[in-house]
Amino acid sequence: MGESLLELLQKSCPITLPMHMPGHKRNLRLAPYLNALAAQLDITEIKGFDHLHAASGILQEAMDSAAEVFGARNTFFLVNGSTVGILSAIRAVTAPGDSIIMARNCHKSVYNALALNNLRPYFIYPQTNLRYQIAASISLESVQNAIAQHQDARVLVITCPTYEGVISDLPAIVSHAHRHGLTVIVDEAHGSHLGFTPYFPKSAIAAGADIVIHSLHKTLPSLTQTALAHVRTPALASEMQRQLAVFETTSPSFLLLASIDGCVRLLRERGEELFANWEQAMEAFHQKALGLHHLRVLGYGRERGLALENVHGLEPSKVFVSTINTNISGYELAELLRNDHSTEPEMITPQGVLCMTGMGDTVETMEQLGDSLLAIDRRLRPASAVKIPLMAPQVQSKVPIATAERAPFISLPIEDSEGYVMAETIVVYPPGIPVVVPGELMNLQAIRYLLAAREAHNTILRSRSDIDGQVAVLRDA
Repeated sequence: MGESLLELLQKSCPITLPMHMPGHKRNLRLAPYLNALAAQLDITEIKGFDHLHAASGILQEAMDSAAEVFGARNTFFLVNGSTVGILSAIRAVTAPGDSIIMARNCHKSVYNALALNNLRPYFIYPQTNLRYQIAASISLESVQNAIAQHQDARVLVITCPTYEGVISDLPAIVSHAHRHGLTVIVDEAHGSHLGFTPYFPKSAIAAGADIVIHSLHKTLPSLTQTALAHVRTPALASEMQRQLAVFETTSPSFLLLASIDGCVRLLRERGEELFANWEQAMEAFHQKALGLHHLRVLGYGRERGLALENVHGLEPSKVFVSTINTNISGYELAELLRNDHSTEPEMITPQGVLCMTGMGDTVETMEQLGDSLLAIDRRLRPASAVKIPLMAPQVQSKVPIATAERAPFISLPIEDSEGYVMAETIVVYPPGIPVVVPGELMNLQAIRYLLAAREAHNTILRSRSDIDGQVAVLRDA
């Protein structure tokens, strides 16, 4: 490979007088934080460094190299996270008013794309795994039924893997969707490491998805906010480029771009070694997890090899620790990890905590996590009562999302909202699936779900209403 973007920055920045943005002018004496943040390498799009939205030089070479490394035909660097990739991808394959089929557990950026493009969604609900009380796989049957029932839809959007590492049967799903003329977008933000070794499942790229979005920073050694978009055909890539120019910044950080380039080069040059080290670290954790008696770890320890209801498969970088069989909640487990073991988990739910691993983990870090869980486990007792799971309700749409999102609204107590059209999105964690989105009718099932979630101290995220215990509904519907 030729000169890296970082090498070019290191070579060029010290010898040029910056009569251009940014305003710190690479003057590290100006403020201490500039030195800590490597501002001496922070430039804008100037001659010799290519332009992200019209790449023809070093950035195009870097993106071509990334496509080769990830097994894609066309790859774009993203510096506004996976969100800009999702917004651009959906805009690239739809026209205002189109219908799309999408998994209900999609990231909120997908819902934002619905509103921005005035799209009509047909939802597929993921299955549920009651053993862990998490969203499970999207079934092939549910995709088949949705396509058969909604023949006006031409796009399918799904999330795989989930936050907890659950994967769906992407090859079968993509193949069926393609046979019926649908374009498939896969939010694989949590799976940029997939497909590089047999230890991890194959990626959505290998499954033939038309657009795949990766968050490099989630599991691979790249700075926060860096991501990739992989596109299957040149024609679609051309439209994706046009949409990225709409949604992505026109002042991309070359520090972030250099991070992406450096990550891709690392995978090319040392990928086999580093993935082997990661596997070794996870297997070291597995050995520790075998000693757990009360806590359960999805796919590890005594749970490894168990058939899991509604779960097509797991990818092993995620460590979801369940407290369902214990006398503590996930919140209490998180506090024990923080206060007694100086460990900060990624996500906390009433049913457990999620610890994310990445290529930077080692045998030592994973054994440390294992030892911490073992120490906590020795202090626990079995649960005194069965913890009742919350089942996500299904609701009906009455008004397009884009219309409802902008319409006048009022706030009502949750208990009094039955029959009203929602003006906001409400998400309960776990399992992280929107209970209602703008334009949908609140029903009794959803009300009971939200009240039970509140009673259980689940996290409830609302997009509009900021009054505790109330929800935003359309004023005139």
